[in-house]
Amino acid sequence: MSRDRRDENDPTKPSAPGWYPDPWSATGDGERYFDGEKWGSSERPLGRLTVVDLDEHRKQRGRGKKKEKTGGGGRWRLPSHLRPVALLVALVLLIWGVPKLFHHDSNNKTPAVTGSNRNAAPTRPPAGQEEAAQPIGHPATVPTGKGQYEVLLHQSDDPAVPVAFDPCRPIHYVVNMKGAPADGLSMIQNAIAKVQSATGLHFVNDGTTDEAPNKERPAYEPTRYRPDRWAPVLIAWANEKTYPPLAGYIAGVGMGSPVYAPEEPNRLVYVSGEVVLDAPDLSPAKTPDRGVAEAIVMHELGHLVGLDHTSDRKQIMFSESQFNVKKFGVGDLRGLAALGTQACFPSV
Repeated sequence: MSRDRRDENDPTKPSAPGWYPDPWSATGDGERYFDGEKWGSSERPLGRLTVVDLDEHRKQRGRGKKKEKTGGGGRWRLPSHLRPVALLVALVLLIWGVPKLFHHDSNNKTPAVTGSNRNAAPTRPPAGQEEAAQPIGHPATVPTGKGQYEVLLHQSDDPAVPVAFDPCRPIHYVVNMKGAPADGLSMIQNAIAKVQSATGLHFVNDGTTDEAPNKERPAYEPTRYRPDRWAPVLIAWANEKTYPPLAGYIAGVGMGSPVYAPEEPNRLVYVSGEVVLDAPDLSPAKTPDRGVAEAIVMHELGHLVGLDHTSDRKQIMFSESQFNVKKFGVGDLRGLAALGTQACFPSV
């Protein structure tokens, strides 16, 4: 987190949670964590990270994205010396390309592949695979009480609606156990069971894989996994050398992979994702309290399904591991229930 977002009049009151130079250090060295309300210990607990990067998804969306209207000065205009060339290209497309671009097969829901892209590899699986007519499950009842939660992404056409997985189809996942602690698989399975109960989303274990974690992992991998489905969520063990985002005190990284719905071009839905766990940091030698280690797995799965960090220390989704917080809090459960009850997307 940024270390320079501080109140200019009072450097002891940062404007956001994060690690900052210790304002009470006699030597000017060291750091201390500020949770949004108060300063904590200067001893760093294990950190937990999420990564959201929609650049690739925006590229995939391409021309389907609606452009915002701006004033005359904000519009991009083609340089005057290129306008004759553009006009010529437009005429060629009008005469030759348009009939081919709009050709479709009335017996198929997806546009037919024609012309020079006939042999192009598909970028997504057939729509609606394993889609049920209604949500597969329902979240457990959320207990009463106070608790905060935040979501990672909201729908651009409705800021009140979070981006989530489709509750009408299962979430497949695979596990890369290379370097995992002896209880690594049981921790993952226990954490998934808790997320499944809290969201109502249905997780399906597709077994193990040798796929290495990759920040740029695509949501569709037809040559490695089944070509008729989105790539399963990858849950992998690694270390900071094999996966640099784990460098420093970060013990885990979680992220979902959203795509745009063809029939609802302003709506995103998670179809895959990745959770990467730091094997050395979560080993019994480094984290002897296995409840704390499992809480980190739960935290990263929370990111996977759409939760963001919260400033509420009593929640699993607080950005730092808390040794006295080993189960989802009321805020966590409220957020997970909301994410598990979003719309279904049969067109995806």
